Amino acid sequence: MSGSAKDDIGELLREGLDFYGADEIGRAIVAWERVLELDPDNAEARDYIQTADRRSVPRPKSKKARLRRSVLDDALERIDQEDYEGALGFLDGADGESQVELEVQATIELVRSRLLARYRARVGDLESVPAMRAGGTAITKFNLPPDAGFLLSLVDGQTSVGDMLSVSGMDPFDAFRILQGLLDTEIVSMRQ
Repeated sequence: MSGSAKDDIGELLREGLDFYGADEIGRAIVAWERVLELDPDNAEARDYIQTADRRSVPRPKSKKARLRRSVLDDALERIDQEDYEGALGFLDGADGESQVELEVQATIELVRSRLLARYRARVGDLESVPAMRAGGTAITKFNLPPDAGFLLSLVDGQTSVGDMLSVSGMDPFDAFRILQGLLDTEIVSMRQ
């Protein structure tokens, strides 16, 4: 075999690997088949083609994908029962890929919008003013997460919810969710 043919084979093997790495399996196989035209006994090209053939065969859905589908189905059932908090709890841990991921993200947005409407109905509009209801020592028994503690630190009986959102920089959904929790635990009360 001439030096030129060896160079061509080396180049085609590398080209095939580049295509394979870019997930262009068909183009990788074509490059390696060209190697076999030049050197029918090339074991490296045969191994690469065999591996690529196995990779290109569709695989059954993974257990993880089936689990994501199950989580989505459970969340949708909760939505049908108008248990949006429960649905969001299911969806928060459902990371994923492809169509299931898009469905999960769309469902999360649906649930968040419905919950935000409930939170706003409970908390009031942006002009509402939260006031402390519980004393300092009573608050310590609640073990508040950092975001809730920060939002609570803004409660002075004069600052409106809208101003609290502006100062905190928090996502409105998260802020209204925390304020609802503070209302539910009777740490704060709201004035219109």
